[in-house]
Amino acid sequence: MFAYLVSPDNTQPYTSSGSREILEKVVADNWHERNPRMLRGLHHARSGQVGILTDWRLFSPDEIAREPFEQEFAIRFDCVHYAGSFIPIDRDSFLVLSMERSKRRGAFLGAELDDVARFIEMTNTALSYAIRAQKAVTTGLVDSLSTEKTAWAWLDGHARPCHYSASFNAMVGRFFGSRNGRLAPLCGDTDRFGFLVAMAAVGEQINMSLTVANPANPADTATVRIVPLRTIARDMASRGDVLLSIEVNPIQRPSIEDILTRDYGLTKAEVRLALLISEGNKLRSAAETERITYETARSRLKIIFNKLSVGRQADLILKMSELLKG
Repeated sequence: MFAYLVSPDNTQPYTSSGSREILEKVVADNWHERNPRMLRGLHHARSGQVGILTDWRLFSPDEIAREPFEQEFAIRFDCVHYAGSFIPIDRDSFLVLSMERSKRRGAFLGAELDDVARFIEMTNTALSYAIRAQKAVTTGLVDSLSTEKTAWAWLDGHARPCHYSASFNAMVGRFFGSRNGRLAPLCGDTDRFGFLVAMAAVGEQINMSLTVANPANPADTATVRIVPLRTIARDMASRGDVLLSIEVNPIQRPSIEDILTRDYGLTKAEVRLALLISEGNKLRSAAETERITYETARSRLKIIFNKLSVGRQADLILKMSELLKG
């Protein structure tokens, strides 16, 4: 008996203890990746055609006679006839079970085929139960870890959502969006995000984070971390699932100096004079503090008035107070 874990990334073969030699040859010749039985069976599975697949259901006698795998490998290792099925693990991955035997024993038919079908159904039921139980546990974990400040999400190894906590769902549209069905930062290093997901998906826990921002307010930022999640998917595919946490950072308000310079175009000297006046200093006293003449201070103050759209010192003080309050 052979088993294969088929994902978009690769095909991982397993076998019963008595068939290890055959499996080693399969891998050595790369037949586990280019096996025509696997490729055609996968086409059936992805198109929704469910059932027991056999050599005589997948290929005509003429196709079998022309196919190198059947003539070069199957006959040599006495695995001419087979019966099996594709059991879905997730939307893109399958557990493939295949019972194989020699040409001398003949094709799987009748009661034997019914036995294979029952075995496949039992395996499917057990696997489905395990996946459902795991989903319930992981969903509960994600929800219990999340708070208003730190939210969690469960993603597959390609950044596709499995479960969002309520607090994380509230951040979708603020920090994250969807791109081709995959989670992606709206404003941030998307390549770094993809790298962190990929590393966690193969079990690497690296001490790296990512800062993302709200495009509507670049000062509104959050820190993202991604860690591996040990699930059935991780055991059965090259990429496992991951847990993503996002912690909202306190908004850092710009200083009054930065606001006056960035938004109103004041020079450093003008900023200093505006601050002195807003603190209640008389213009002559402010001029002395700045070590400039009174006339220079008057000229500079007129420029400040013009840039801030005010006409008097009292209006300037009110304006500065408003800017300080935000």
